[in-house]
Amino acid sequence: NATLNAVWQTVSVTHVGQQPQALEEESGGEPTTMSNSFAVVKGTTTWRAAMPYKPMVDGPQIATVVGPTGEEIYCDQYGRVKLQFPWDRYGASNDQSSCWVRVSQGWAGGQYGMIAIPRIGHEVIVSFLEGDPDQPIITGRTFHATNPTPYVLPAHKTRTTLRTDTHKGSGFNELRFEDEATREQIYYHAQKDMDGVINNIQRQSVGRDQHLSVDQDQFQRVTRHRHRTIGQDDFENIGQDHHQEIGRSFIQKIGASFKRFIGGGEITHIEGSRQTTMSGSEETLIGAHQRVLVNTDSYLKAADIVLEAGQALTIKAPGGFIKIDSAGVTISGTIVKINDGGAAGVGTAPVSITPEDPTKPTLPDAPDRR
Repeated sequence: NATLNAVWQTVSVTHVGQQPQALEEESGGEPTTMSNSFAVVKGTTTWRAAMPYKPMVDGPQIATVVGPTGEEIYCDQYGRVKLQFPWDRYGASNDQSSCWVRVSQGWAGGQYGMIAIPRIGHEVIVSFLEGDPDQPIITGRTFHATNPTPYVLPAHKTRTTLRTDTHKGSGFNELRFEDEATREQIYYHAQKDMDGVINNIQRQSVGRDQHLSVDQDQFQRVTRHRHRTIGQDDFENIGQDHHQEIGRSFIQKIGASFKRFIGGGEITHIEGSRQTTMSGSEETLIGAHQRVLVNTDSYLKAADIVLEAGQALTIKAPGGFIKIDSAGVTISGTIVKINDGGAAGVGTAPVSITPEDPTKPTLPDAPDRR
């Protein structure tokens, strides 16, 4: 056919060969054959081979997080990690086993959200965006026999927990929720420090008791006022010293008795005046000396006054003295006058002042449950 005598362009070649002897079957006596076929287009036709399809990954796969020897957490600035797939026979389970693989987080925004970096040895679920093997992304994590759950299951199936593991050390931080009926609980554990910042108001309501135990020191600073209301008793036990400084007034009101025992001495220094008003009696017992110094005048008034001295009683003034002792009564003065004019001294009686009542504390606000 003269029309076929033209320039042709080969676009495909197919080779077919048979060697029945290699099959070790009954047809093994047949000869070895080789044939081929080809397809062509006219040489004047522009032809381009079809683009081959890119390989695709059907469904997610399991992988293990890996990294350099001696590390527990290995990631880059984007939180990506390296993986080792079980089918990879050439990977060494180190930082060269894969490219950096992104990790799906529960919430991700511009410098806010949630982040938990998968650690070396964790088993993860890897998906591929649109089945593209060049776009892997970690979409889940799984527990297994080597990496068991934080609590034994199903014994603790009612617990929801967020528990970490100390990096290159022993310990953990934890926030746990217990939903077992009648045993509901929120529990948190800080392996070392716990810090918090509240920019405005903190409200807390405790339905029953509150227990606080501090093994060492406790520090508290209130810039303005502090209000405290106790419905019944207040018990306080201080093992050593108690220091208290008040910048202005100290106002105290006691509805019943005030009892105090001092094992050692007592020192009181008052820059101004002092007044004591008693509706009942006062009794003072002193085991040793009593010394009272008044720089100006002293006034004592009662219906009956009895001064009793076991050894001697002396009344002394610039003009003389009167002394009563076991030897008798001695009166000595520049001039001694008896029923000879003169007048008794006059004193000023004290004025009773009722102290002001203390300001009642403000009750706290209940938590905002909106």
